[in-house]
Amino acid sequence: MADKRTVLRLDPWPPEYESAVQFGDFEEEVAGIIDTTVETTAWEPIRPQPLWGSPSLCFVDGVRRVEARVIADIDGKPVHGLFGSTAVGCARVCGKNAILSDLEIERFLILGAGLKQSDVVRVGDLDLRFEGVSSSFNSPMEVLGELQNFMRTLEANLGQRLASSGTCVFADGPLTYYAIAKQEVVGIIKSIYLPYLSPTHFAIVSALESGCRTPLFAIQDGKYNRYSWFLRVAEGRAVDHSLAGILRLEVREAVGKDRAKEMANLSATELPRFASSSIRDPRAPQNLVPIGALEGELRRHLGDSVLVRRGIEKRLLEGVS
Repeated sequence: MADKRTVLRLDPWPPEYESAVQFGDFEEEVAGIIDTTVETTAWEPIRPQPLWGSPSLCFVDGVRRVEARVIADIDGKPVHGLFGSTAVGCARVCGKNAILSDLEIERFLILGAGLKQSDVVRVGDLDLRFEGVSSSFNSPMEVLGELQNFMRTLEANLGQRLASSGTCVFADGPLTYYAIAKQEVVGIIKSIYLPYLSPTHFAIVSALESGCRTPLFAIQDGKYNRYSWFLRVAEGRAVDHSLAGILRLEVREAVGKDRAKEMANLSATELPRFASSSIRDPRAPQNLVPIGALEGELRRHLGDSVLVRRGIEKRLLEGVS
């Protein structure tokens, strides 16, 4: 008698991207900081009623790019650094209309081991200033982490400014960098790094239909207390794994449970219409269309990477000479 074959499902994101599902086992220690009763004790899918009218939404995201890595020799010790660029912006959506706005470009020369210097790189008819940043770290990955932190901080600053105007803001990624806890910003997490829920509660996540969400659950970590929920924005193909099309979303606890519920319902009624297609976006359907379009425009504003690198090489050659 032949052994029964295990049914395998496809991870639809291409191999050059990390998987959208990062966890393996359910960790018991996580369950102690989760409250699944904040909205209801009936743990079952919720499909909110459609909203009247078209609310105005803002999607905030950023991109970063390493233009060139550098190494300095200080008393025989290698000091790692990089020329890096970041861009952040917003996609404003109202009904069927969308505009990209609030684009900000920043460039940095990040050096490790406490070293700091700025530089100006000539690219065509433009002078690109790379602001000097001193890092206490001194490894390629740690220096890259500094560039990532700058990008996330710029995203948070923009999101907080937009939220202050009364706009509903959806931010790409967790809300770790948002300092003002009461602002109504929803974090969209495309990759599931932790299930947060017990296996019994998490079982309904795989069974969610498009436009359905889980009840709210509270994540109490003592630092970034928040309400969270899972939402399916689109159905996967028959060959895809059961969590394809699932997002985790979060708001800070300080917005209050009632407002958190309203924002969760808003996400469930509005975000599925922005689900992307694999024809246009390799991280479909979780990488929503406004965010994908914004990322493309931000990368365009960073300029041609080959020309920027040539400008850096020419500038460094002047220093060597």
